[in-house]
Amino acid sequence: MRITDFRPRQSREAAEVAADGFADDPLWTYTVPDVGRRRLPHLILLRTALRILRPPQAARVAVHDGRIIGLATWTTAGAEDPYDPFAPTQRVDPRLTRATRTLVRRTSTDWPRLSALYATLAQSYPNDPGWFLGTLVVRPDRRGTGVGSALLRDGLARADAAGQPVSLQTSSTRNVEFYRRHGFEVTRTFAELYPGSPPLWNLRRPVSAQVTADVPSAPRGATPS
Repeated sequence: MRITDFRPRQSREAAEVAADGFADDPLWTYTVPDVGRRRLPHLILLRTALRILRPPQAARVAVHDGRIIGLATWTTAGAEDPYDPFAPTQRVDPRLTRATRTLVRRTSTDWPRLSALYATLAQSYPNDPGWFLGTLVVRPDRRGTGVGSALLRDGLARADAAGQPVSLQTSSTRNVEFYRRHGFEVTRTFAELYPGSPPLWNLRRPVSAQVTADVPSAPRGATPS
């Protein structure tokens, strides 16, 4: 396995990994009960966002035998998910707007709850300065093999080299314990992100005192193909 910079030409494959990886996420499961429609936000919106990736956004992928088995997306300019069209300061690319319209049409009756999810997420991002881990996802058949930990350590080393703390969000109790093992602590708990939804946790990791000197000071953005 190797970890490398994401390239826009990999957007379809990376989006499929995300769609599979989030299929059993508690918040996504509640928001979009139909598993087929649950994949659409990643296959449509995330795929488009990855294709137009630009600084301060960055993404890294774990690759094995020529296939993507994990994806991590970061923003280095404060805790706002760069892939959320509802983010309050987001400069929405027209391609992302068109993708959102397609998503509205394809999700049909599930769209009101999905819209509520996006809107409330935009209001719940941590206000702490530093880097934000927007997505960390591993292909389901590779879970438990160290892929997620490797992707996380890869990003944390760069954040430490830049002298930046890292924030993230998760709706999985299993993930909370995973991130705690990597130095994160819960900073806020939303019992319901929107009415009836499962809990959401904000977590933060301070800068580590152990900084690897040869790690780049910031993650590289993707180069359009």
